[in-house]
Amino acid sequence: MDKLFYPESIAVAGVSDKPSNMARMIMFNLEQWKYSGKIYGINPAGGEVFGHKIYPKLTDIKGKVDVVAVLAPARTVPDLLDQAHEKGVEYMVIETAGFSEFSEEGAKLGELVKQKAADYGIKFVGPNGLGTMCSHSGAVLPFSYILPHEPGCVSIMSQSGGIGISIITGLHEHNLATSKFVSLGNKYSLDEVDFLEYFINDKETKIILCYLESINRGREFTEVAASSQKPILLCKASTTEVGARQAISHTAALVNDDHVLDAAMKQAGITRVERLDQLYHFARTFLQPPIKSNRISLATPAGGFAVLSADTCARYGFEFPDLAPATVRALQAKLRAGVINIGNPIDLGDALGTDTLLLAMDKTLAQDDIDACIHVSSRRPANQYKGPFKIMMRNPIPEIPAIIKKHNKPAVVAFIGAPELVREYRADSEIPVYHSVDLAIEALAAYRDFCTRPKPQAPSRRRPRIPAAARKRLDALEPGIVTGAAAFRVLRDAKIPVCEFREVATPEQAVDAAVRLGYPVAMKIDSPHIIHKTEFRALHLKLRSDREVLYAYGELEKVLQEHNVEGKILVQEMAGPGMEVIIGSKHDPQFGPVLMFGLGGVFVEVLHDVVFHLAPIKRYEALNMIDSIHSAPLLKGTRGLPPADIKALADSLIAVSHLIAARPVIAELDINPMIVKEKGQGCVAVDARFVLSEKRPRKKK
Repeated sequence: MDKLFYPESIAVAGVSDKPSNMARMIMFNLEQWKYSGKIYGINPAGGEVFGHKIYPKLTDIKGKVDVVAVLAPARTVPDLLDQAHEKGVEYMVIETAGFSEFSEEGAKLGELVKQKAADYGIKFVGPNGLGTMCSHSGAVLPFSYILPHEPGCVSIMSQSGGIGISIITGLHEHNLATSKFVSLGNKYSLDEVDFLEYFINDKETKIILCYLESINRGREFTEVAASSQKPILLCKASTTEVGARQAISHTAALVNDDHVLDAAMKQAGITRVERLDQLYHFARTFLQPPIKSNRISLATPAGGFAVLSADTCARYGFEFPDLAPATVRALQAKLRAGVINIGNPIDLGDALGTDTLLLAMDKTLAQDDIDACIHVSSRRPANQYKGPFKIMMRNPIPEIPAIIKKHNKPAVVAFIGAPELVREYRADSEIPVYHSVDLAIEALAAYRDFCTRPKPQAPSRRRPRIPAAARKRLDALEPGIVTGAAAFRVLRDAKIPVCEFREVATPEQAVDAAVRLGYPVAMKIDSPHIIHKTEFRALHLKLRSDREVLYAYGELEKVLQEHNVEGKILVQEMAGPGMEVIIGSKHDPQFGPVLMFGLGGVFVEVLHDVVFHLAPIKRYEALNMIDSIHSAPLLKGTRGLPPADIKALADSLIAVSHLIAARPVIAELDINPMIVKEKGQGCVAVDARFVLSEKRPRKKK
């Protein structure tokens, strides 16, 4: 896409010489940014803007046109595509609104635009966006004024043009500038996957910031992101029902399941932020030397700041190693009254002064067991420091970069005070200086998580192979809900252990099955209409005699009659003691098959102690999923409980992930509960259900 960001010629469609014409601002931006390529205007009325001729049609232009920026009425866009095709244009930036985000008629017009562009081989940005910019070439195409600045290293993709502009502006607070920017809009042609791949490979880009309301090609987005060595920060909106409705009306966005999105972003190594401001506040910290661990030092001139900051650091998992004896001695030599003990966090109140602060940062970062430093202080305007304080309390910011460079370790500063005051001390520095303790620590914690994250893994493109018996059995089933015996048979064929069972149609068959399986047994109703069996009295456990089996059979028949539903009765062996877990899946429209694991039984709905991962998974990923739930200590043995069979559980997770990845027809799957027995004794599925979609596998010719 170099031609899109470094074009030699640009045509602006919809521009006129009227002062109120919005497309004039595109021309104005190009002039202000000193774009050196050729600029043409397009409007049937003709005329001239800023010394550039306006041609009635694109095809009237004699020279070559690399990019066409469009801010003309939506109804004119199909004709402009025809002209662009005739002219040999490869890229368009369609900023015009009035398509699927506006009305049904607009949606139909949008489909025509997509079809024409696809037929012509034209790629375009938008529609319904603010366009693109490249600070290196001066190709700045938004219809909103962009203040010229020196080329930067931050590239931005934003689904909202207005939010994109706010990110560009917010970066200036930290002396950062934009390299490239794209407002994605409705994403009819080029989307977040295309631009992410371009930014990752762009030599001018060091960090990528994303604001997205939808991710249409989620699995490909995850795959591309996993290949990046550059930090990628994402703020994802439309995570609630209200937000989703708003997104549909704003950019025709699709709604992503937030849990699935979170799992996919972690797998890809993307840093997901909760607030928009974190994008531009965190960027400066992410451009620091890498942080290798949780171990930090904290230096402050007041004990209160030390306590407050330490509490916040602890919440984010930071640790404070003891100071080396040489560090303690060096700082003690600066004490005046000798009324404080030097430790980490470091209270410099008795040794107040910029020189002591810089010494503390230098000495602590020199320690092998300290990997970053935070400085927290309050500040007043520099002209308010008088007498000895004017010398003691000079601005430390200009001198901190040398310490960072010396030790190749990051440092962040929090000056408590108004943002304007913080800007005074930050000046043109390239280190992170924040106006709140929380923001500084949030930024450093996010950067630590990025630097210490597991190696990003792209989801597998290949569908795994599963046993032929499982494949054939699945293909023979009708779409809809599959429960009980049918579900157990699929699992068993897929090498996922299940509790032995028998289908019975009479009381006598139930007794015979119980005797063959061996007492005690369980009995349950197998019906797609009865999912939560305990609520319907559709489950009887620990039956120990023929008499109890006969009684249970009669009760289960009554339940079927009372609720007037069809169903069968199963007799199952009791699984024995063990931990109840759930293994589930859903086929996400954007991210494909997603595996779920957590604490099972009734607790999954109460505690929600579950984790997600794109399928299929490898063994180390299965083990990571098991380790990631809060209840993991229960599985590993705690408080006298024996350790569970983690190996067998991991085997089952892998087998389920292969099953759902190999057969996309499985829209949902629930194994709940699966009983995980003691180490070496395996695990078994006790209950299971599938939801099969209408899409059937294609038959081979």
